[in-house]
Amino acid sequence: MPSDVFQGSRVIWMPVEEAWAPPSEAAVFCCAEMKSRLAFTCEQHADPFECPDNLVVYSEKFDEFGLIVHDGGPSYILIGFCPWCGTRLPESQRDRWFDEVEAKGFTDDNLPPEYRTGAWRRVR
Repeated sequence: MPSDVFQGSRVIWMPVEEAWAPPSEAAVFCCAEMKSRLAFTCEQHADPFECPDNLVVYSEKFDEFGLIVHDGGPSYILIGFCPWCGTRLPESQRDRWFDEVEAKGFTDDNLPPEYRTGAWRRVR
């Protein structure tokens, strides 16, 4: 198994104040199964981290995919390949996001709206 299947097995924790949001229409996925799993909605749980039937999560802001860690919190393990079709997934843009935000001097108080979504990656 390639060593980057779990991208270094980084466990990512999503801060509570950063509400999870479903992918926008601009998001592109590798296969119908991935798209279907990410579109799954549960009648009992609005948050995918609370639902034991949700397996994967996508952060459009960081363009990263992960397997949900059902430990009562909003955490996930980054993955490098689609569990269904085997396609290599995009490299996480998390480090790039933090680098850009820091270089531009943004804080939570003055963070432009596009940096709260994946729009910051599409503006070039």
